[in-house]
Amino acid sequence: MKRWLYGTLPLLILCLSSCSQVDPPATAGIEFFHGTFEEALQQAEEEEKLVFVDVYTTWCGPCKVMSETVFPDQDVGEYFNAKFISFKLDAEDVSIEGPRISNTYDVGAYPTLLFLNPDGSEIGRGVSGYDKAGLLNLVEDVLSEQSKQTELLVELATRYEGGERDKEFVQEYLSVASLVGSKIVDSQSRFEHSQKYGPVFAEYIETHSSDVAMLTNEKDFQLIRSYATNRPKSHPAVALVVENFDRFAEEVPEFALCYFVVTANYYTVVSLASAGDLSYLEHIALLDTELAHAHSVMAAEDPSNAILKDQLLPRARTEYLIGTNDWDGYYAEVLERVEEAEDQADKSRIMSRAASRLMYSGEDLYVEKGEEFATKAYQHDKTEPMNVLNYSSVLMKSGQLEAAIAVCEEMLVTLDPSSPHYNFRDALEASIARIKAMMDEKLDEETDSEESNTET
Repeated sequence: MKRWLYGTLPLLILCLSSCSQVDPPATAGIEFFHGTFEEALQQAEEEEKLVFVDVYTTWCGPCKVMSETVFPDQDVGEYFNAKFISFKLDAEDVSIEGPRISNTYDVGAYPTLLFLNPDGSEIGRGVSGYDKAGLLNLVEDVLSEQSKQTELLVELATRYEGGERDKEFVQEYLSVASLVGSKIVDSQSRFEHSQKYGPVFAEYIETHSSDVAMLTNEKDFQLIRSYATNRPKSHPAVALVVENFDRFAEEVPEFALCYFVVTANYYTVVSLASAGDLSYLEHIALLDTELAHAHSVMAAEDPSNAILKDQLLPRARTEYLIGTNDWDGYYAEVLERVEEAEDQADKSRIMSRAASRLMYSGEDLYVEKGEEFATKAYQHDKTEPMNVLNYSSVLMKSGQLEAAIAVCEEMLVTLDPSSPHYNFRDALEASIARIKAMMDEKLDEETDSEESNTET
């Protein structure tokens, strides 16, 4: 039995170190195994337990939220420690075969929470940042032969459609809908699910927003995280949290709350800058005033996180230049960054990112500059997928379709599951298919032209 549970906030894999036994817990919470992945499976077989793998990355915010606020919980620890040998896996750490293991299980988002048998076969998964209740509900649903949550959702939907609107009922309805939605694999079906329940959530927030006290609790905060993640502060649910930070701070874990409001500010800044609105600078300034405490909490945990001020300023500046079609300014900024780069590898990464923007600028001069960047980046490093994809686009534009296919195929054959770039295989295959379609279309046009000339 294999189940997929995709949620709204990403995270998860397995942190492997040197010894092969579970250390006695110094604090309450999940006891994570220290050893190799294979040793963990063996330990589970010996203890007749299942395996829980937290697949994460160092830059994943929701991963950090769960590590800080959920995994250390005593109730969560008691439940997991009795049933699982638990692991943490950094998906990007080659030294512990993180890419190989995560690619073996087709992990494409973080956190991913894997539930395995001792032989390594998958029972189910969750791809989301869960709170305590959500994680425990996820596990129970994964381990049950038939999804109780799906059956419950049908029952709750009937009651909702019948007009029931009691707050506690709608709160449960939205919680169950979120968990069930996390199981949907097909992207179109997942979109349709969100379209169905998004308005229910919006109505719920609007109905009760006049009485803030009714919404400042951990359950409603988790609903807001689920249905309004990665939204700017203009979203009513996000605004509710930001404007009532102190109230929520009394009810929910500090790190989760700080991460939420700083992330909301990040998306607000990027949204405004991309629209060419200079007021994005005012929201960056909030990180030194109203959001200073939340920002300091995040900075202490992960000083290089992209949502923090030092990383956000150059990103926002770039988005503003592009949003205002200031390609002169953007190109000058790129040249400055290339000049300041510490080594050729860094220069190549900067040129590759810029190539993607410039080639679609619509300005002939800068399209050409983008193509030059793409070519230079590829010549420097032919093992980087974005360099390959950009350069294949250059070849396609110049009519060198067979050469474009060749560079993609050359990259594709190197992508075994141990490769950090394994997840790029779909993009490369799609590019090859697109080029072949262009070749077929070109051949059809040539055939039609020859037939027309023959008839004439």
